[in-house]
Amino acid sequence: MLGLTSIVVLLSVTLASSQPVDINAQKGQYWGEKGLANPSRRLREIADFALLYFNATTEFRAVLLFTIATPASKDNVLPRLLENLASFKSHDQVDTNGNDATSLAEHTIVGTTNMDTQHACDKLAEKHRQKCYELDHGFNQGAQGLLSAANSKVHAYSVGLSRIKALIDLISMGYDVLYFDLHHYFFQNPLKYMYSHTRAPLVVSGTPSSGCRQLQSGPDGSLPDDHHRLDIAFMRSGPAAFRCMYNWLYWSTHTAHDVNDRPLDHHTFRNVMQECVLSLGKQVMSVEYLSPAAFPSECATKCGCRADNPVQPAPDGSCSKDDMSSWVGYLFSCTPNPADLDALLLKYGTMYRNAGIVSTR
Repeated sequence: MLGLTSIVVLLSVTLASSQPVDINAQKGQYWGEKGLANPSRRLREIADFALLYFNATTEFRAVLLFTIATPASKDNVLPRLLENLASFKSHDQVDTNGNDATSLAEHTIVGTTNMDTQHACDKLAEKHRQKCYELDHGFNQGAQGLLSAANSKVHAYSVGLSRIKALIDLISMGYDVLYFDLHHYFFQNPLKYMYSHTRAPLVVSGTPSSGCRQLQSGPDGSLPDDHHRLDIAFMRSGPAAFRCMYNWLYWSTHTAHDVNDRPLDHHTFRNVMQECVLSLGKQVMSVEYLSPAAFPSECATKCGCRADNPVQPAPDGSCSKDDMSSWVGYLFSCTPNPADLDALLLKYGTMYRNAGIVSTR
C-alpha cells in the first residue's frame, strides 16, 4: 500500500508539531451506526471492469492491481509504470469477456488524489486502458507525492487511511489485490511470482531496516518488531484476511496516534496484524515477507541481493546478468525527485533488456 515534491499543507500542522491530526471527518465518512461503509458504486463498477482471472496453476483467481498516483507522479513516473505493466501479457491472464493475453495495465486501478491527476490518468487510459479512481479527493487533494507525505502529518494520515479502506473494499468483493507504490519497476510478471512462490493470505515487502535480509514470521506467527513500509502488498481474499484488514482500519481510525513522519497505515500495521494472527492462529492467518533477491530496494542495494548481502555494481554502474535474472521487481523509494526517479526507471529497464534476460511475461 506509494511522490515526490513538497506537500501543500492544508492544515496548520507540521512535522515538528506534536499536535495530533484530526481524522474525525474521514472516520465519519468510513464508519456509521451500521458499521463500515460499503464500497462505493463507482469503485464496484471500476473493479468489475478491471477484473482479471489469473491462472494460478490449481485454479483461476480473481485479482486486481492497485496503486496510488499524485500530482508529482502524473507526468513521468505514472506513464512509465503503465508502459512497464502493459508489457506483461500472458495467456494465463483472462478478462471478464474471456479474452486472454490481456496486459497487466488493463487490470490496474490507479487511485488519484486530486482532479488534475485524475484527468492525466484518464488521458493515459486511452492508450493503456487502466482504470482511474477518485481516491478520497476531499481529504487527499493537497498531497503532492507519496514519498513526500511525511512532510505533512495531514496527508501521511489521510492517504494511509484511504489506502486501507480501498484495499478492504476490494478484497470484500472477493478479489485478490496486488498493491504497489508507483516507484516500482517490474522485470517479471509479479502475479506469476505471487501465486507460485507465496502461500500466505498477506504478503508484504521487507521493512526499511531489513535491507537484503530475508524476514520471517516467528513460529507462532509473530511479526518482526519493526516499522513496516508496505511498498508492495499482496492480499488473497478470504475471511481471515478481511477480518484482519477490517481490524486494521478500525484501530487506525478509533485510536489516537502520533506517528510523526510515518504514514498512519504503516505505523498501525504491525500491532494489528500480529494481534490478529496470534488470535486466529497461524494456520488460519499469516503474514509472509517477499524475498529481497526477487524484490530488492534501491535504498539497500544498487544491484540486488545475494545470500542476504547487497550486490555491488560494476565501475560503470551496471549490474550482472546473473544478479538481474533473479529480479521480479525493484523498489526505488530513495529517489524522491520525479525527474531523477523517471531517469532511474529508464536506466534499469534498459539495462535489463540489454542483458537479454528472458522474463516471465
